Amino acid sequence: MAISSFHTHIIGADRPVGRHLARLMAEQNLIYRGVAIESVERPMLQSSARPVYLIAPSLQDERDLENALYWIDVAKDQDAIVILMSSLHGLSPDGMADEDGEITNEDSQSQALGVLEARARLNPQHVILRVGQLLTLEGDDFAGRILNHIRSTPTLALDMQRQFEPTPADDVAVVLMAVLRQVNLSDQLWGTYHFAGVEAVTSFGFAEALLSEARQYEDLSNAELTTEAGGLMPDVWTPLSSHERLFHTFGIKAKPWRQGLARLIRRYYRADESLAAE
Repeated sequence: MAISSFHTHIIGADRPVGRHLARLMAEQNLIYRGVAIESVERPMLQSSARPVYLIAPSLQDERDLENALYWIDVAKDQDAIVILMSSLHGLSPDGMADEDGEITNEDSQSQALGVLEARARLNPQHVILRVGQLLTLEGDDFAGRILNHIRSTPTLALDMQRQFEPTPADDVAVVLMAVLRQVNLSDQLWGTYHFAGVEAVTSFGFAEALLSEARQYEDLSNAELTTEAGGLMPDVWTPLSSHERLFHTFGIKAKPWRQGLARLIRRYYRADESLAAE
């Protein structure tokens, strides 16, 4: 069935991944309806279209995870397909997390993710996409924290031990679009998948790459990065993972995060220039 035969609801269209996804669909003249995740308005069904609820919460906001439960229930009531963006956070950090792994961490966010995924699985037609360390340059994500710190205090100590996989928000949107295009082609596609940026990196290595890109747009010549035990690292940690099931099932390849970083940095500074011109 072609994607245009669906009526897609992007739940969280005002969140980072949802915004990128809505832009992609608009550029391709695809039918969708953007909905704020905190909304409780139930969309009217169209008799000629089967609804798809693509739920993309802000993964660091536990209120978003709670609100997403409501939309999963709406989808179940309407016999709709559910595509849920979740997080690798909560899986065991030991070794390489696999798609069949369950949420095991006991912090509140991990538990909220576990409840959300379990609710989604009650719908037999669901796809859960667990993503890696989300890179948005919006709000208080790790990249934004680094830039804000450097601007006020040029010296920054970062962790050099643990590795993560930066995952640009616009790459996640592209993957969700690819899943959406294929999801009704076979009953063998339902399940849980992982997606993260290619090349694991330490917090120090990521900060070096970030500043290298940002220096093209901003004077950061005084910035000095150092390493130390207990240095800065992402507040919400996601382990490394296997991406093989996503490739073998949907043909979606992992993407290099450095290219995504360059795109997001360019968009970030152009947005600042537009605001300054107003």
